[in-house]
Amino acid sequence: MGQPTLDTVAPPDDAVPRTDDDVVAPLATSADAPSTEAGLAELVDAVDRLVNAAPARALEAGVRALEVADAAGDVAARLRVRYFMGWSHHLLSQDHAALEAMEEAIELARATGDRAWEGRVLSGLGAVHSGFGDNATGIEYVEESLEVRREIGDQRGVAASLHNLGVTFQEMGLFPERAREVLHEAQAMFAGLDDHQGRCASLLHLAALDLSTHDELAGTDPPGAEAAAIMALSTARTAAELVGHPELADNHRLQADALLTLARALIAAGELAEAAEAIEAAAGPGEVVDSTQFRLEIAHTRGRLRRAQGDLAGAVVELERGLDLGEAMLRDYERVGLLAALVTVHEEQGDHVRALAAHRRLHEATLRQRDELAERRARTINARLDVERARVETEIERLRSEQLERANRELEHHASHDPLTGLVNRRGFDAALAELTHDPEGRLTCIVGDLDAFKAVNDTYSHLVGDEVLRRVARIVTATVRSTDLVARIGGEELAVLVPGGDTAAAAALAERVRAAIASYDWSTVAPDLAITISLGVATRTGGESPYELHARADELLYAAKHAGRNRAMCCSGT
Repeated sequence: MGQPTLDTVAPPDDAVPRTDDDVVAPLATSADAPSTEAGLAELVDAVDRLVNAAPARALEAGVRALEVADAAGDVAARLRVRYFMGWSHHLLSQDHAALEAMEEAIELARATGDRAWEGRVLSGLGAVHSGFGDNATGIEYVEESLEVRREIGDQRGVAASLHNLGVTFQEMGLFPERAREVLHEAQAMFAGLDDHQGRCASLLHLAALDLSTHDELAGTDPPGAEAAAIMALSTARTAAELVGHPELADNHRLQADALLTLARALIAAGELAEAAEAIEAAAGPGEVVDSTQFRLEIAHTRGRLRRAQGDLAGAVVELERGLDLGEAMLRDYERVGLLAALVTVHEEQGDHVRALAAHRRLHEATLRQRDELAERRARTINARLDVERARVETEIERLRSEQLERANRELEHHASHDPLTGLVNRRGFDAALAELTHDPEGRLTCIVGDLDAFKAVNDTYSHLVGDEVLRRVARIVTATVRSTDLVARIGGEELAVLVPGGDTAAAAALAERVRAAIASYDWSTVAPDLAITISLGVATRTGGESPYELHARADELLYAAKHAGRNRAMCCSGT
């Protein structure tokens, strides 16, 4: 699920929400708001304040405010109200209404020449597009907003747009480091402006990035996952402290999102009792919990907790409850996130029948999501460029072609890389060796290594431990060699390194560094009393030597190292 921002209201995902530009203060209800022309400013302010506390009530107050603004002929007031109503619709997952309100607001801002509001609404338009999955258009709008705000010297607005840009990168899931960089920049600007809401929102998104890292590493790099969880928890606690500032007393949405992010960080860190308390606290503040989106986030987070507690049946109940919440209102990609979690839980239960059924639902939702995004993107391009239908169809085809090209690149990568270690596989190694020896006079050193007594590792500790050893050995070797060297897994426990150039002494030194790095690694972090060593053969190519001959000589030297006692590198240059 995606991540929200500032200048914005809560988004479509199980992370942290966007926050509006202005701090939310105590507010009157729509019934209390004045209906006279003289009280219009107060009425508009009431709509603004209700957005983060009770978006459904903000819409009710907004309808009344529009009536008063139109009666008074106050275009500026209508602009503001439509902007706030756009955020309220966005929070309530009412995409069409949110887009309609924001598009009217940007037209009014440009018609009146109000550059400050133009920058603000552009950022809002970006968030709305990202909210229903059109991140490409979202980035375009946010970058345009950033340009306007920098031009007029609106520092707070620049920070908000930077924040929103970082969140959009985060939602895309393709540029986490870029997202982190931009969010850190925004957070620093908010700190300099003493903006507690902005700091809190940026910290929540940074914590969410660390939680994503934790989830990605959980199955392959436990120490890395643990470090990410610790970082996420520290950041989430800081945000939770900030949200307690008196200025944010009525920003129920930000309070609830801070609690949910803290809960997810606590779950990742294994602090399950405290996580349960945070979830229940998040379910309490204000009418924001009446929104479909927020109740969905609560259900998803409770599902995470049940799974972490080992209560897989309870996790299924929570996830299914989330899917049942406002079924007609859920965007397909919100359903995708829940269904993906449901598939995992059923698999962990060993219930393959239900896992397959959930996977079919996931596949259907993914297809609908793709089609919906392509359709929305096409409509946006058509509206903004005023071109013929043929141009829209061309754009849709371009998107599909990009997806196909990306899929083909992934297939090509998988065909030449080992899925366990991520290293080049035997097929990729043979192709690279042939390419590097194409020139008869080309100089190349081939290092072949084999883990010593690796079968005993599998037999003694299990194949799972053996797999983890191979992953870590791959990382150790990759970190030890140069960026120009190619590292491959060419057999079960057999690795190879191709070192361009004919410096035998340097290659021998490199092989020794690899050997020493593996032997000195603390393997007890994988299994008690585990020790891993490697034997290596190093052969430098002679003039005109074939790829097969070079590899064979390296193999011979490897076996010589084995016979000489293992845990050593044997080297020989060509003659």
